[in-house]
Amino acid sequence: MLSSIHNFTRSLVAAIAMLLLAAPVVASAQAELAEGPRTLIINYRADAADRTAFRQHMAGPFAKKLASLRAAGGLSSYEVYYSWYRQPGVWDAMAVLHFPDYAAVRKWQAVERASPGGLDAAGLALGAPVATFSADLSWEKSVDDLDVGEVYYVIPYSYREAAEYREYVAGYVLPQFDGWIREGALSGYQLYMNRYSVGAPWDSLFIQRYRDFDAFGKRQSVLDKVRVGLREKPEWMAWHKRKADIRSETENSIAELIAH
Repeated sequence: MLSSIHNFTRSLVAAIAMLLLAAPVVASAQAELAEGPRTLIINYRADAADRTAFRQHMAGPFAKKLASLRAAGGLSSYEVYYSWYRQPGVWDAMAVLHFPDYAAVRKWQAVERASPGGLDAAGLALGAPVATFSADLSWEKSVDDLDVGEVYYVIPYSYREAAEYREYVAGYVLPQFDGWIREGALSGYQLYMNRYSVGAPWDSLFIQRYRDFDAFGKRQSVLDKVRVGLREKPEWMAWHKRKADIRSETENSIAELIAH
């Protein structure tokens, strides 16, 4: 009898903890959905022979254009990533554009009409925009400033239902990411939600910022170490057992930050 009461109490406490954990996530979702998305994520592809020249263009003339837009108030910030390797289903360059408000996103359309993806004629001769996503930066953490040359691990996911997925991120994903930061592997992360999600190529996008090349090399060992402690938490294990039914992962990217 006492054992049954104890198990019931543990289950009740775990359920209450899950509700409390989910509550601010729901509030955050309501806040960001009150207006249009203020982030555009643009993927670009280049032929293998043009990858080097395209990288130089994205880090040079393209980045200067974004810097001018930021100085004029058209952007609040931006990041331009370039993949380490050429892969079948992965971008070569990815630009993440943060706008000060939703009205500023509309002004980007004038840029698009004259320069697709923000590329001028020289840029379009080397590469091309292949997809643009309207996104919300739903979670982020940073323990230091962005620094060109760090390792960025980019993971796209599809999920079955947005509200459930937000709770899953809060209850399962963030405890791991925060643990990796405490272990000194990550120096920050950003998690985006596709505002107009339809599954592939992604409904959510994780960008993990590793401190350096060596920290990235220890990724698996740090992941395993952090999970040892998390496995002792019933609420985390409940999400762990369900995660395969909640989301699916597609091809990852390893990249460097070439402009911000």
